[in-house]
Amino acid sequence: MKPELSLLWKHSRKRLPFALLASSLAVGCGQPAPETSEPPAPSAPQVEAALGTALQALEGDAARPVVESLFAIPQGAVSRSTATVFQLKLDPKREENEAFRGGTLTMTEGTQQLTFRDNGQNGDAVAGDLLFTASGSFDFVALQAQQQRIAQAQSQSPTQLTTAVFENRQLVRTVPVTALSTQFPVGQPVPIQPIGLASLVDPARSLIIRAPAVVNDVTRTYDPCTGAGNPNGKWTFNYLMTEMANQPFTGVAPSTFVREWLRQWEQPRTINGFVNPPRTSIAANLIGPWPKLASGELNLARSPFKLIAIVNRLDLAGSNPAYGSGSAGEGRFIFAATTGAGSSCYTVPFLVILEYGVDKNGCTDIKAYAQQWQALSGMALGSATYNAALEALTEQFAKRDLSPRKPNRSSINQVRTNDEWLASPWELREFRLWNSTINPNSFSTTPPPVPSMLNSHTVAQTPDRTRQTTLFPAYVNATAPAIVAGTYSVPLLTSGTFRAGRAVVTNPTAIPPFWSQPASIIPNRQARHVFSLNTCDGCHGDELGTNFTHVSWTGALSPFLSGALTVPDRADGTPVRTFNEVLARQTFLDQMANQSCLTSAFVTAAPSVH
Repeated sequence: MKPELSLLWKHSRKRLPFALLASSLAVGCGQPAPETSEPPAPSAPQVEAALGTALQALEGDAARPVVESLFAIPQGAVSRSTATVFQLKLDPKREENEAFRGGTLTMTEGTQQLTFRDNGQNGDAVAGDLLFTASGSFDFVALQAQQQRIAQAQSQSPTQLTTAVFENRQLVRTVPVTALSTQFPVGQPVPIQPIGLASLVDPARSLIIRAPAVVNDVTRTYDPCTGAGNPNGKWTFNYLMTEMANQPFTGVAPSTFVREWLRQWEQPRTINGFVNPPRTSIAANLIGPWPKLASGELNLARSPFKLIAIVNRLDLAGSNPAYGSGSAGEGRFIFAATTGAGSSCYTVPFLVILEYGVDKNGCTDIKAYAQQWQALSGMALGSATYNAALEALTEQFAKRDLSPRKPNRSSINQVRTNDEWLASPWELREFRLWNSTINPNSFSTTPPPVPSMLNSHTVAQTPDRTRQTTLFPAYVNATAPAIVAGTYSVPLLTSGTFRAGRAVVTNPTAIPPFWSQPASIIPNRQARHVFSLNTCDGCHGDELGTNFTHVSWTGALSPFLSGALTVPDRADGTPVRTFNEVLARQTFLDQMANQSCLTSAFVTAAPSVH
């Protein structure tokens, strides 16, 4: 019997944990799946055996369908709810689509649920031809408005409009965009296509916001170097950590919450069997100079962290909203530590990134959220109106009690640090909240995780570097199809401990990159590249030639976030790949904000999310 995709996406087939399913759909160093649904287990070996089995099931069974085309055939006059026959074609050349041949696929459009059939029943003409048929209603009036929007944009553009297509973050082609006729005759197929007009999204206003008038807003931020601003503002380190600690719910004072987090650099931490060594200079560099209250506690109102950027990661929307699930990705704050005083105070290479999940479920809510971000592109950057609108967006993920099912009732997914200030080499660490409902085995085990606190956690999609010549090539070879398809999740164990407790970058320009072996050892070179790109140290280092940060402690962007980046394969010299990360995010935001929810069926989750 062929699987029903609707069951896979709704997490009912095999009753796999939601956390594991989510991680298979939106994987990468930036977006580990929430683990709140994983029950604790009696021992690490038993847990990891279960996790490994579930992950293998996901890799084998939960491949995402690759859509070739989608048509809506009106059965009556154009209206906001026209009776419609839908035909969806899966690409027959893609191996992962074989899992869906002859099955059913459930999608959402507005408030209705559409069941697409390839089983020769209820309107489907031929079973098993990968042409799925569904009946329902469709808003052709909205489609007319979308075409008018495209036509207007074309009239204002001196060049042909295009939309970009990406696979594994690589720009593979641009497609000319022409508005359809707004006349939709009965019985004539109308293409429903994914179109994102990147030119209508200003990345400086809607995606990666670094403008001085925003990050130095005296109402919402605090500058520890000058003392200017509001120490309790909605974009301050003080406010955000206070909301994350959520003392009314947890009983944990915010100053204690932050101090215990900092303690994790003072002592070694064993995570998945690997030891994160201490970086003891944190005491002299950061903790000692931190202004204190009369009680000796950290004065969070004078936190030595300066806001560098606010980042919209709607593109990390996770499982596909066309299938009735998903999220609105992440919202992020990037802070840099400061040192010195007065005119000698400056930011240093110790970055703290607060990465929040945005709990919007279903395409309608995600679309409304996307529209709010895109609306920022039409406002004066840093104006009172703009900053108020941006605060209204950040409060949808930053304030307390927004995610009752997560630890501390906070929407935070993880806190990450990028550091070369405390010691060399460059090092990335990850911290997550824990409570007793969460499997502890991906957290520090020596000492064990503490409830309601930020605890050391494995870094997603990244093996420990001691596994470079052994478990790394074996894993890539065994998992190559899932890696290329973007449906894999690096497990804690694979014939031994595997996923790392930290990621380090010793040489960001190394050729070949660290995560490489010759073709005689890893024959699938695309799988090698994708795996390396998705690791923390590969994406922040030698797979792209990036000098560790994509947004630096001064706010500078890496070449990866600055436009088109053409990179010969770092291991083999060929092929030459073109990346344009900002274009990808612009395209996705415009598509999600302005098109039918059904167009997101064409979207595959990015396998890496830096």
